[in-house]
Amino acid sequence: MGAFAVFIVTLLLFGTAESVDDGFDLSDALAGPELPQGNKEKGRCPNDARDIIFVIDGSSSMRSSEFMHLKNFVTHTMKSFPNNTQFSLLQYSSRFQEHFDFKHFQRNPDPDHLLSQVKQLGGTTHTASAIRHATRDLLVPHRGARNTATKILVIVTDGLKTGDPLDYAEVVEAAERAGVVRFAVGVGLGFISTTAVQELNAMASRPATQHILHARHFTDLQDTARQLQEKICSRRGTVTGERGPAVPQPPIPPKSPGTCAPDPQVLRKLEQVLSDLDRIGAKLDTLANKKCGREH
Repeated sequence: MGAFAVFIVTLLLFGTAESVDDGFDLSDALAGPELPQGNKEKGRCPNDARDIIFVIDGSSSMRSSEFMHLKNFVTHTMKSFPNNTQFSLLQYSSRFQEHFDFKHFQRNPDPDHLLSQVKQLGGTTHTASAIRHATRDLLVPHRGARNTATKILVIVTDGLKTGDPLDYAEVVEAAERAGVVRFAVGVGLGFISTTAVQELNAMASRPATQHILHARHFTDLQDTARQLQEKICSRRGTVTGERGPAVPQPPIPPKSPGTCAPDPQVLRKLEQVLSDLDRIGAKLDTLANKKCGREH
């Protein structure tokens, strides 16, 4: 939709607002929803032993407001699991920061407290190296990991890895040997790229359809948190040593000459336009329903 069409939609909104008693303001339509802090999902999840590490992208391609949505996603997801699940958080870019391990979580399991001081790192995107770091350095007994628990990585990224000295094949093979289940979450319009989707496939466990999630906008992460919780809770009894031999991962084909990655700035602008239009459409539906109610 071009700029003129967006302008027309805005004019229509203001025209409709004049006939509504609640004093509609366009800023209301564009205000992003906050993630709820409820834990209604806990009762629907078996209280199995789970050790979950969030491996979150903190690279410079992500805006500070987007990183805040990502933190809220982690907090909300943590609150949706019963008390036999414990968590750890690793942020990565071209470097790593362990915000808390399982022992730290055992001492203070309050998600709001644990996430309150998390700041975005900035830098490039070393996703494969982050998977190795989490598997090798955090999913171990002296960091609070339990031998009887299902070992899970939740890897959240907004795009392709860049500048990473490691390939997915070698780190995924090590994770498979350790019995680590991997969920890959791609956020943003960068994942309209076939190459980006193939990266999610390369890092996730099999079958890919059960271990990959995509949020079109960072504001959609509320729904993604619910979907992730449902996928994890549907797994039963997968602990270290129960998995079979490593499953071969599909190789990521090299880029053909003349192929270029989507411009991140263009994708961010497109994402913002689509997000704004989604919220405008939701507000128009609300106004139409109110008007229809008064007529009847």
